[in-house]
Amino acid sequence: MAQKNEVQGEEPRRTKIFREWKGVNTQASRLSIPQDAFYNLENIIPIGAGNCHTVPNISAALFDYTADQPYWMQFATINGIDYLIVFGNTGKVFAYNIVGGTSAQINAGHLLSGANSRMDQWKNSVILFIDSTGYYSWDGATFAPITGAGVPSYGDDIAVYSGRVWIAQGRVITVSGANDYSAASFTVANGAASVNLTDPQIRGNGIVRLLSANGYLYIFARSSINIISDVYVPVDSTGAAIVPQTPVFTNLNVQAMIGTDHPGSVFAFGRDIMFANHYGAYILRGITATRLSTDIDGTWQYINKSGTADLSGGAATVQNILNACFLFQRLNDPVFGSNTVVACWFDGKWWFTNYGSLTFITQALVGNVPQLFGFIANKLYQLHADNTTAPNTVWSTALWPMDDPLADKQVLRAGFEVTSSLLSSQSNFTLTVDTPTGSVSAPTINQIGFVSWINNTGAIVQWVNNVSAVVNWFNIGYTLYNSSSPSGFSKYVGLTGTAVGANYELQSISMDYKLRARWV
Repeated sequence: MAQKNEVQGEEPRRTKIFREWKGVNTQASRLSIPQDAFYNLENIIPIGAGNCHTVPNISAALFDYTADQPYWMQFATINGIDYLIVFGNTGKVFAYNIVGGTSAQINAGHLLSGANSRMDQWKNSVILFIDSTGYYSWDGATFAPITGAGVPSYGDDIAVYSGRVWIAQGRVITVSGANDYSAASFTVANGAASVNLTDPQIRGNGIVRLLSANGYLYIFARSSINIISDVYVPVDSTGAAIVPQTPVFTNLNVQAMIGTDHPGSVFAFGRDIMFANHYGAYILRGITATRLSTDIDGTWQYINKSGTADLSGGAATVQNILNACFLFQRLNDPVFGSNTVVACWFDGKWWFTNYGSLTFITQALVGNVPQLFGFIANKLYQLHADNTTAPNTVWSTALWPMDDPLADKQVLRAGFEVTSSLLSSQSNFTLTVDTPTGSVSAPTINQIGFVSWINNTGAIVQWVNNVSAVVNWFNIGYTLYNSSSPSGFSKYVGLTGTAVGANYELQSISMDYKLRARWV
């Protein structure tokens, strides 16, 4: 739009306002992505138009497992206590009390293998474990092996479904009798059974993950998915259950080519099942698996496939919005380099959490609200948990052609609107004007307005909190950060903003520019 006071015949000043935004899109180059998409969002969630909000910080370390390198954890509730069950590579199993904040080893005298152990919950009273060393139970007090005729001596995964225990061993699934997990339930006389999945779609070493959810037992292999349902015991002509009460059920292959070799990436999300592999993140709705990660293909293509960086995931409520989240490592991304991020998705929009070198994440209920927990090295953390501090944030727009990709654009002024609610003494906002060949720093004119307290002698008074740290006071509220003459000059221009230690709502991004020469 032309403004007043322009010299007659001079190219008018134009304005770009960006606030009707969506999520991240890296599928195409930054020059070609949709103009209402971001190219990067780290630790800031695109809730809606004019509302991109920073997320809570990662918690302090909840527990340090020192020499017991944790590799897997899973949520369970036993006798009304919410736990994260943590598996270490030393074979130790720990129960972390989410409310109490304590952790204790539960399998003294019965070390597991230290790799690929799995578990599921029986009612609200027992956790069942399967490992290459055997089958075990823990009732909140006693960890004990379960042995006997018919009991699997090892297994790859375990699930509780339809009142029975299902244990996977390669292609074979052993099923216990009804309403019992004890050794006796694995005898044929008590209704135990086994099924050999002969489907040619189940390739490799067999079953990767069992998941009981939504009235089905989901069976994930490396390149296929089966669903078991309709478990029942047949009756004879008189209507009495046959003896032995061996169950029959429907086993349906719903995906003949798509599966996963990353068991930690499989989780329930409402009525859907989420999972990921090296060629995408998927949502399984009924019998249809749809790839969710199309918009971030440009990121997914740089996933570390070395085998040392497994994908994992879970559901998390962030800013009161339920997200499906996947942890992965980017390797040698030409734009973002090598780092670890959590890709979060809701309502068709992607954004990233970046808290450093997480190695595994999973979901748990905290006050009946889904939240994420993760490991960094040997320490346990809760993600999106600390509202008293703020993580560093980054946002980057597309490189806009401004409706004329053949003309150069001269950027005259750029800026963004924020409303801050938390700052620290190290807080600062930065802005760059970006082109296809580089970025130009645009120092913001507005500065954070910290308040100095002066006593009656004119000396500055420092405020100190209960841990002896100096407290800084600032003017909370709306601020328009802007910079004049940042000297951006290209056919495609965009903006990148960063913030350190600030909790804020990003409300709009703007740019004044003029069109210059075309076809040169």
